[in-house]
Amino acid sequence: MSATTVGEVANGVTSSAQVEPRVYTGDIDGADYRIEVPPTWNGTLLLYSHHYRMPGLPCPALVVPSHDELGPRLDGDAMRQILLERGYAIAGTAKTTGWMMEDTLRDQVLLHDWFIDNVAKPERTYVWGTSPGGLAAIVLAQRHPRRFDGALSLGADASGVINQMNLRLDVGFGIKTLLAGEQNLELETITDPDANFQKVLGVIGAAAQGDALAHARLILSCSLGNMVPSAEGHSNRAITDTKEAVAHLAWIVSVSHASVTFGPARRNIQDRAGGNPLWNNGVDYREIFARSTMQELVKQAYAEAGADLEADLDALNAAPRITNDPKATEYLIRTAGFPGLTPVPVVTMHTTRDGAAPVEHERALADRVALVGDPDRLVQLYIDRNFTCAFSPAEVITALDLLEERARTGKWGDTSAEALNATAAAYPAEQRRVYNFWIPQEREDERFASLDPAFVEFEPEQLQRTYPF
Repeated sequence: MSATTVGEVANGVTSSAQVEPRVYTGDIDGADYRIEVPPTWNGTLLLYSHHYRMPGLPCPALVVPSHDELGPRLDGDAMRQILLERGYAIAGTAKTTGWMMEDTLRDQVLLHDWFIDNVAKPERTYVWGTSPGGLAAIVLAQRHPRRFDGALSLGADASGVINQMNLRLDVGFGIKTLLAGEQNLELETITDPDANFQKVLGVIGAAAQGDALAHARLILSCSLGNMVPSAEGHSNRAITDTKEAVAHLAWIVSVSHASVTFGPARRNIQDRAGGNPLWNNGVDYREIFARSTMQELVKQAYAEAGADLEADLDALNAAPRITNDPKATEYLIRTAGFPGLTPVPVVTMHTTRDGAAPVEHERALADRVALVGDPDRLVQLYIDRNFTCAFSPAEVITALDLLEERARTGKWGDTSAEALNATAAAYPAEQRRVYNFWIPQEREDERFASLDPAFVEFEPEQLQRTYPF
């Protein structure tokens, strides 16, 4: 094990009391880490697990969710400054791109040990993260309840990686079966990930530019994984126009799903697992569609196209299936396949219309906790916005405060949307900024906007298919 320590003044937004933390950076067994400790440390450590990073992209260690992430983008500068001003030590690791779960679950524990040995023993440690990092936080708390005092999961596929990847497989199966034609897309074993990725981008682009039938088939394919058309992070508007829905879905599939299902990111999972861990043999796609929250939009699209929805559902059920390698599936299960034990408090937060990580994962997690965990240790919060992780720093810190109150007192505070909105509304406008991917990139300076808090009482529908129950 090797480590280095570097003192520096960390960069951040200017506030009324700019905090200059003591900063440690280095590597532990090949994993980069970063730790920031404010001068008036309150004794609590926050360990952040980052979002998924596509193979080949930079992989810096982050201590908070950041607008530098390729995926969910939050106002990391504001969030970091709030936490440091309140006395939290913040830390994070990063080792590899791709499906990083195995590395994250190990490296965060090693970083916690390093902090204890080289900084101080925290009074409390909370794990938190965004998207797959949020799933990692739940699993870390589940596996190490004597080490970690609670978990905050933001916008995660919280019911586990098997459900996450199989739902993406279902969307990909629809695209391959209904839209790819003679393209010969690889979906079971990926042998040429770059070429396969380019092929599927071409298929998606052609569908988006195609006729009403192509639009209907793209919407149907996305409905198999509840990929709701919702890329507009500053809105809670449900999209009902099929052409507008196609524009959103084509973007979401291309950016969030195509590589993970057909390209380098899927090959990365395959290589780590030693084979294909995913399957759809035995799946009835009529049943999957019947559980979709997008049924009405699909039916509308098929009616506009004058097309036969029943015939396409028959085609899906008749198409050759994908079979898994059991050993590869076992690998994914070992790396966050079965969250649900809650030996310490867990708070999850999700937007209500998330086309990248469907909010129905929260229902599946709650159902599993009811069977094998302690439901009193789980609180699930919802933000009434579109797309994934469209949260403001004020909303995230409000959720963190709720977690800390439960860990310290043994009781939850007021979890009503009204109370949470009142708390978050007390933050200044510059700490209530939310990112919106749907604004064109050339207007990047408009992508962040200050919004009112949007906590809402919400109950998700059931996830379309779950493993093992």
